Amino acid sequence: MPRINTENEERRSFFQWINFLIPYIYTSGIILILTWMILASLLLFQHTLKENPKELFLQSEKNGSSEAKSNVKTIESPSSSSSQEKETWLTILVKPIVESNFNKIIFRGLFLLLIWMLLFLILPVAFKRLKRFKFFNMEFEVDNIEQAAIETVEISGTKAKLMAYLTSDHATGRTLEFLNDSSIDYKEVLEYFLAEIQAGYKNHPLHAAFSYNVYTGAIPEELHELVEETKETGESAIFNKHNQDSILKKNYLVFYFCYGVDEYVTVISSYTYPFDILDRYLFELLHNTISKNIENIEYMVALTSTSDDGNGA
Repeated sequence: MPRINTENEERRSFFQWINFLIPYIYTSGIILILTWMILASLLLFQHTLKENPKELFLQSEKNGSSEAKSNVKTIESPSSSSSQEKETWLTILVKPIVESNFNKIIFRGLFLLLIWMLLFLILPVAFKRLKRFKFFNMEFEVDNIEQAAIETVEISGTKAKLMAYLTSDHATGRTLEFLNDSSIDYKEVLEYFLAEIQAGYKNHPLHAAFSYNVYTGAIPEELHELVEETKETGESAIFNKHNQDSILKKNYLVFYFCYGVDEYVTVISSYTYPFDILDRYLFELLHNTISKNIENIEYMVALTSTSDDGNGA
């Protein structure tokens, strides 16, 4: 009997957690910088109000008087008088702005915000879904539309190959290996092929991870609506979360199937992979093909047993 893979739970990697937390870290950093700017401005306002309320409306003249004294002490040649005059005007215009404590808080905060935003822009995971980004005169092209189209074709082709495998003689031979005393356990065969499909999804170009469970009894409460939907329609029910970057919620594909008197509910779930119509057809084909193969094998075994009994008689 083929070995059944029992470790089918999807594991969220460290980089998936980082990708999920980056927007929150980015937002928290901006809030922290803005909070620091507001608190520093309030403390400066309180200190200035106590020490020298006039500075709230007028620039302090301490710096100007000290500069005047230094200019008196410094004597330069007449040829540099024009440049000295320009420096004096520059000093008059710029220094009050630069030396203002309130302006220092604003400039420092803006500088920290710029560094913080650039830090996250250079991380590819921070804008992996972005098509094009323009920052000043620099333009970043992140995704190639033609490449995305090629990958879509490759993904569809991979799922088509899995469908072809399920209907092949090789899959029928695998099913035959589960024969035990003229009967085959449907659930065992189903779990075996689910494990094979799971392994196939992990490879290129899908790179998709999912978990699977086959229920024959009680079903989790959050899946009741999907189970009722698949019972009514006879098709797989799909639920994809709105925010695919969130790794706290799952995407679901649920299929209800009857084999004989037994009822099975197959639940495929994934934190990162959204299911589509090809996935629906693939897993429906899986259940129907297994049912057909088991019926044919058990029928042939029954015929063989009957003929052997007739020959023996």
